[in-house]
Amino acid sequence: MCGIFGSVGAAPTPPEALVETLSHLLHHRGPDDQGFESGPGWSFGFRRLSILDLSPLGHQPMLSPDGRYCILFNGEIYNYLELRQALERQGETFRGGSDTEVLLRLLAREGPEVLKRLNGMFGFALVDTERRTFLLARDRLGVKPLYYHQQPEQLRFASELKVLLAWPDAPREVDPAAVAEYLVLNYLSNDSCIFKGYQKLPPGHYLAGSLDNPGKSRPIPYWSLSLNPEEGEGTLSESDLDALLDLLTDAVRIRLRSDVPVGIFLSGGLDSGLVAALAARGAEGALPLALTVGFEEREYDESDLARATAQQTGMEHRLIVQQPGELQDVDRIAWFFDEPFGDSSALPTFALCEAAAQHATVFLGGDGGDEAFGGYRRYIEAMRYRWLTALPPLVGRGIQGLSSTLPLFSPLRFRLLKSSLPHGDFAAVFDTLPTEPALEAVLHPDLRALARGAARPLWTRWAQSRGASLTTRQQALDYSLYLPDDILTKMDRASMAHSIEVRSPFLDYRVVEWAARLPRATLLNATEGKLPLRALGKRLLPPTVQRGSKRGFGVPLDAWFREPAGHAFVRERLLSEEARRHHFWDVQGVGRVIEAHQRNGGRNFGFLLWRLLMLDSWSRHYLNGTRFLEGPPRAVRERV
Repeated sequence: MCGIFGSVGAAPTPPEALVETLSHLLHHRGPDDQGFESGPGWSFGFRRLSILDLSPLGHQPMLSPDGRYCILFNGEIYNYLELRQALERQGETFRGGSDTEVLLRLLAREGPEVLKRLNGMFGFALVDTERRTFLLARDRLGVKPLYYHQQPEQLRFASELKVLLAWPDAPREVDPAAVAEYLVLNYLSNDSCIFKGYQKLPPGHYLAGSLDNPGKSRPIPYWSLSLNPEEGEGTLSESDLDALLDLLTDAVRIRLRSDVPVGIFLSGGLDSGLVAALAARGAEGALPLALTVGFEEREYDESDLARATAQQTGMEHRLIVQQPGELQDVDRIAWFFDEPFGDSSALPTFALCEAAAQHATVFLGGDGGDEAFGGYRRYIEAMRYRWLTALPPLVGRGIQGLSSTLPLFSPLRFRLLKSSLPHGDFAAVFDTLPTEPALEAVLHPDLRALARGAARPLWTRWAQSRGASLTTRQQALDYSLYLPDDILTKMDRASMAHSIEVRSPFLDYRVVEWAARLPRATLLNATEGKLPLRALGKRLLPPTVQRGSKRGFGVPLDAWFREPAGHAFVRERLLSEEARRHHFWDVQGVGRVIEAHQRNGGRNFGFLLWRLLMLDSWSRHYLNGTRFLEGPPRAVRERV
């Protein structure tokens, strides 16, 4: 796992001082080694987090034996041993034991076609000095990031946006439409970037072109997921469950490959519990350590369930308690995330990764299980309320008209608006609502017009699946938007901020494709989701975990912001003079939301206040000249 940066095209090699600055900004992604190589029309920089082959033979940038190819590789190829063995049968010999060298030899032989054979997470760059071509690629589901800034004669790329912003001539003009999109969606889609002129290579795509004309290259897809459009009926047979168990067992097995210690991120749920059980079965030598985030608020805490799983598997279990005072970690999170990011579960994820770094370098997690097997509460709720799709349009318009007569901050107004969306669109936004009424009071006048179209990434994707079952549409939306741009972004930034690597067996493309072929009725019903995983849980997990309800990985923001310290913190930040300067929100409107949140019996606005806090903190880092070059703030406190 590493951090990469570079450029291709007609530009001189960057000076040593700039290379050092760019490399330093990625130090957290690779504290173990660094490297730089350049040639006519290209320059590659690298930071290494040593996972496989800890020797200098894993150093990057890595050149092919004949010097023709050079690669920068961030990520892991989990099936690299099988790929290596196939190459050795074809006469290839290897100098070291890294997956990077295997990937380099494969690309030299097959070019972009090899992407379809890779089982892993990655963002990489390759240059062919003989043909004077380059290749950038990103993994199927978007686990690893890859930003780029494209001009007619030069293309720059990096694992993190801050590295591209650090070039002296880099544009730093905020895109107001992206700000509006963030405030509406809670994160930025792969289609957008907070600064104009920058892009993200989409998941499952590569970018190839000429070193002499990089401005003409465009992303090309090499993989897409086809979901069964039918709801269907029936349950999985025991032989089907055996096949799934075999797949998951192998997905865990190849993700345990590491030359450094491996641990488990263990919540109280099915997904991470199954990963832990299978890892305990497949571990060679000492069992992985299990780490859990706990909360003092009982409704958020799953530590008792996690402890039960750890005890059954024989793993040592350690608990990290999340405290309200750590709201101030917002400043550290904002620096590492590069763009505004409003998912408040970044707080416990960040805390977990920080504590985890003291115990191991590689961890297995459960990300992707909800998307593959229908585990989100909103999938189940949409099935319960799909009768709303049969309402005549006139009724829907009447409900919307009624909602407009209610107070702006009324909980009933929010629910009525959501339920009256046409064509089953309520299923796309079951937890939140892009037309959030409170935003009318919060948005600065400069952004209000832009906000009307800010949910376009959501609605465009939703329309593409029209005709399929409601659950299929929700899963397709999550795979193309929520998973890569929220869930995987959160885990990548939080883990790499603390120089650790997180691998999820549920993101194995074989598991994803297997589940995608099933009728939706075999995944969930109107009562519960993840039916195949629940069936496996009966074989592998404690009864209390099998029966446990999903609590998610949220934080009690509503309670925290009502505490005196939290209330003072949010007022100090969001109503400050610095906050006024950027024209992102109306200070008086935000003041009304803060006070409405304080009232007992009213609607909770913790989610919106956190969204604004993240935007405020991001602004302090990235809109004050080159302040972001100073690095992240220090930790608020030492954690145990």
